[in-house]
Amino acid sequence: AMYIRHDPYANAFRIDDSYHFSAAQKKLGRHDLISTWNYELDSACYYMRMLWYFYKARPDHAVLKLQSVKEAIHIMVDLWISEQEHENDAFPTGDLFDCVNCNKPYRYPGLARGGKGTKTGRTGMTWTGFRPSDDECKYGYLVPANMFAVVSLRYMTEMATKVWNDKFLASKTTKLANEIQEGIEKHAIYEHKTHGKIYAYEVDGLGNVNLMDDANVPSLMSIPYLGYDYDPEIYINTRNFILSHSNPTYAEGTNKRTGPIKGYGSPHMKQRIQQNIWPMALAVQGLTSTSLEEKVQLAEQLVKATADTGWMHESFDVSNPSRFTRDWFCWADALFAELVMSMTNECPKQDVPYKIMEWRDPVKE
Repeated sequence: AMYIRHDPYANAFRIDDSYHFSAAQKKLGRHDLISTWNYELDSACYYMRMLWYFYKARPDHAVLKLQSVKEAIHIMVDLWISEQEHENDAFPTGDLFDCVNCNKPYRYPGLARGGKGTKTGRTGMTWTGFRPSDDECKYGYLVPANMFAVVSLRYMTEMATKVWNDKFLASKTTKLANEIQEGIEKHAIYEHKTHGKIYAYEVDGLGNVNLMDDANVPSLMSIPYLGYDYDPEIYINTRNFILSHSNPTYAEGTNKRTGPIKGYGSPHMKQRIQQNIWPMALAVQGLTSTSLEEKVQLAEQLVKATADTGWMHESFDVSNPSRFTRDWFCWADALFAELVMSMTNECPKQDVPYKIMEWRDPVKE
């Protein structure tokens, strides 16, 4: 909540302001607590989802009543509403928007049109400059991130009603969620010549679509995992598209460790390793599968693809998993753990309260 208030467009922060940024870094919006200023729609979605899960586990916890916690939601909702009108240079205003970079349209060096990004038309969806991979968007409406926003906003409608008794916030979150979802249904479904109707990865509201998927979550593969109210037939078609050569990030091969393997990766990689498979993509494929056999197969392949390191990696070469990027990647580790839990009785089918252990700072003891 503190970081959102500090700058709602930033996507990564530092624990303190002791770091000295170069002049080049400062031009990218990096200063004091801001590590990177790449506006990613999914950043605040994760905050909202975390808050909602905490509320479900501890509905009476005092932290939920903190003014700063609710203010952070107001900030992001107003920002998302403004970014529905990104093409018109809209930006949120008010007492909560007092950061250095507030009260002006978002501009990031490197994006097209002087930092504004590629041209867009109004769709009801909310604009974002960057993907969860930190890569810039080809088109301004990132569909899986907008789906995640719909889910997150509906979570916040429940909290606004039951926790904060804030009817104004509840009405805003409901209206915005409905507008984004209508925009997705109208602009983000594409008739593919091979796979039929599928969800596009990005659109611009002017008729242009980007057909692909990226391993980083939110992704099109992760739609059921996100909790979005999707069309089952369109999702199956999209899934088949993702796991085919029609998807530019798809890769397949065979090696001594995993045997035949297929999956997909991310344009985030350097050109020479863009055809690497990402473990998080395999984990999400398993998490969204309705087949226990597929889940088990993917879990086994993920273990073998660690190349005996004991960690999930960012990506690996399909012909030799010993050639990987990042020695360890906690995001992929966590998704692998979720995949394993989804196949055991340790992960209950129904939401149940759980005990949160009291945290003690080992440095102070």
